[in-house]
Amino acid sequence: MAKYFGIIIDEKRMAAIKGTPLEEKVEPIFGGALKRLVIEVSDELGQKVIEQFSRARFDARGFIEETPAAFKRLVFKKVAEMKSLGPEVLEKAIEEIPSIQEEIEKEDRELPVPDIDISDILELQKNPVQKPTQ
Repeated sequence: MAKYFGIIIDEKRMAAIKGTPLEEKVEPIFGGALKRLVIEVSDELGQKVIEQFSRARFDARGFIEETPAAFKRLVFKKVAEMKSLGPEVLEKAIEEIPSIQEEIEKEDRELPVPDIDISDILELQKNPVQKPTQ
């Protein structure tokens, strides 16, 4: 059974892949509230990723979850550089784990603040009661 690695795509990441074949592979999740790219990998490569991190696991759908945010950023960086969603992306990211080891160790102590734009959500919170449009 294949395993999967999902990468959440925000506006900044979408801009980085705009105009590439990757843009067409972005899929909506949670009713379109979020977007993601999916890398399909073999069981062996999936297990290799899991073995790198103490908290990592496979969920019921076969997705690799609970990897450090630093690793997820590295995987997206590799996706953008290689313009690919093939297993070679994860292989390359695994090779480069030593370069992000300090960030991973920091995450064990304290989660980093997400680098996302939430201005649209803050705007919605100003008027929390949504009225139906006529």
